[in-house]
Amino acid sequence: MNPGLVSRARKSPPPFGEVPLREWLFPLGVAALLMAIVWIPYSLGYSLQDGTHRFMGLVGTDAIDDNNVYLGLMRQSAEGRVLFTNNFTPEPNPPALFNFLYLSLGRISRWTGMSLDQTHRAFGALSILLLTLTIYGFIATAIRRPFYRRFALVLACFGGGFLWLSRIILRMTGVDLKPITAWLVEVNLFHAMLVYPHFVFAAALMTGSLVMYLKSERVRRYMPAAAAGCVATILAASHAFEAVAFIPIAGAYLVLDALGLGRMPGASRWKCCALVIGMPVGMLLVNRWMLILEPAWGDVVTRLSFQTPEPFRLILGLGASFAISVLTFEGFLRVDRPSGERMAKAWVLMVLVLAYVPYINWRWHLLNGIQIPLSILATQGLRRTVFLRIQRRRRALGKRRIVPRGIWAPAPQMAVMALVGIICCLSVANLFLHYKYQVQDMSSPTYLTRGELSAMDWMSRNVSLDSVVLGSYKTGNYVPRLSGQRVFLGEDMLTQAFEIRARDVGEFYSTHWNDTQREALLRHYQVGYVVYGPPERELGSYDPSASSFLHRIYEADGVEIFAVKQEGEGGMRTATLPEKEPLP
Repeated sequence: MNPGLVSRARKSPPPFGEVPLREWLFPLGVAALLMAIVWIPYSLGYSLQDGTHRFMGLVGTDAIDDNNVYLGLMRQSAEGRVLFTNNFTPEPNPPALFNFLYLSLGRISRWTGMSLDQTHRAFGALSILLLTLTIYGFIATAIRRPFYRRFALVLACFGGGFLWLSRIILRMTGVDLKPITAWLVEVNLFHAMLVYPHFVFAAALMTGSLVMYLKSERVRRYMPAAAAGCVATILAASHAFEAVAFIPIAGAYLVLDALGLGRMPGASRWKCCALVIGMPVGMLLVNRWMLILEPAWGDVVTRLSFQTPEPFRLILGLGASFAISVLTFEGFLRVDRPSGERMAKAWVLMVLVLAYVPYINWRWHLLNGIQIPLSILATQGLRRTVFLRIQRRRRALGKRRIVPRGIWAPAPQMAVMALVGIICCLSVANLFLHYKYQVQDMSSPTYLTRGELSAMDWMSRNVSLDSVVLGSYKTGNYVPRLSGQRVFLGEDMLTQAFEIRARDVGEFYSTHWNDTQREALLRHYQVGYVVYGPPERELGSYDPSASSFLHRIYEADGVEIFAVKQEGEGGMRTATLPEKEPLP
């Protein structure tokens, strides 16, 4: 025998749903690799900051505004609140929103003394670890052999759309396919890891719930089902969109089994399903009730307009795993397949159906994590078609089962897997390079100037939390996070009548309005403070110091803060948070 080759001893693979302790080393290694790759743009941002510009700990100019909302909620939690107000609109609104995730993260910052940025970044790393482990646990319920489990994990974590192919076609032919992978984060887990840690956390909770649900059926006990329901309830209290998808997925799994069997499943299976579904349903109803009570939050959900792209563009966004799954699909009613594979089919079926339900105005959120079931279906499809043919051909040629040392499959099979992996990962490379390039642009909103940070630090210690602050859109997205006040104009979905407010702010800082119009706007919305810094100067040449109704109370490093001269509003206060260290 060639000394470079070894005959592979046949080892019985672990049962479905079981992962030996040593087998966890691979997903742990993948998680470490993902955390290292994701950290690179952030590390670059911190290394580029200097004495005049500070990296704000977030990447992706389109995602920073959303993440500032979440960090603003964390700030409210760190200040001691349990229910949150909408600080991105000037209308007074009582604390009404409950979010378990940001309540917990804010409390962690308060108890440990970590900054909100540090807590958020640590949460991102832990979410990657949790998601990788839960994905592997879910894959284990559908695939027995560790080698194929690892391949499916790689597809799930790195798989994405045909963004790279769309770019090539655009350059060669000028035809723009308008790929969604660049902006629809939900169809690519690696993209979510880069910019939205809470998407990663939500996908991990959803996957973990399904794993425990399948375990309850496998061991025929109710405790895993109860645990699955508890995890799904936390999901509903943290990011309800995935919980809305989880409930029909769990139900569809049982219904498809009933159709495949031609009879109703046993009572114990229905009880497990009811336990798993019932708990998050209760939390979703509580959420809905709270949103109805407080329009400042309920109207935010109404304003959402996240419509799923047309099917052709969605298929391009789902990528190679979806294409392989379709080409090798066996049908939904194969009850002889492992439970995890049947659950994966139910997952893909339900989210694709729900993604096009007209009255769900935030429907593309339901696609979060879809690469997980697609990775299972693609791996199993390759095993039963291409890989099976390779193995039969080897046997027909009379070849022994001999593989190179350290490689776990015949060379032709490894070549196919490498090709599929490369096709899946090219879009990931494109996204990574995009964000790495973007973070090198030392401008707002990725970076703030020293003057802007000093001004907001001063406001956090000297301006009442219930005050309303008027500034540019760029400034308004950072005030609730960095100083804690409400703003006249902020994140587009949270600001009521956003287009009108944006127009008013533009007119306010321009020379088109006179002081009578400016003062009327401030009085009508009870604005207490006006910020005048670099972003505001970009809007026009208005000089607030010339207005008689404004009084300058702060000026440093190119940023001025003016108080509106009106008794009973805009009072001064001492910050409720411990005083921060001076900015270096």
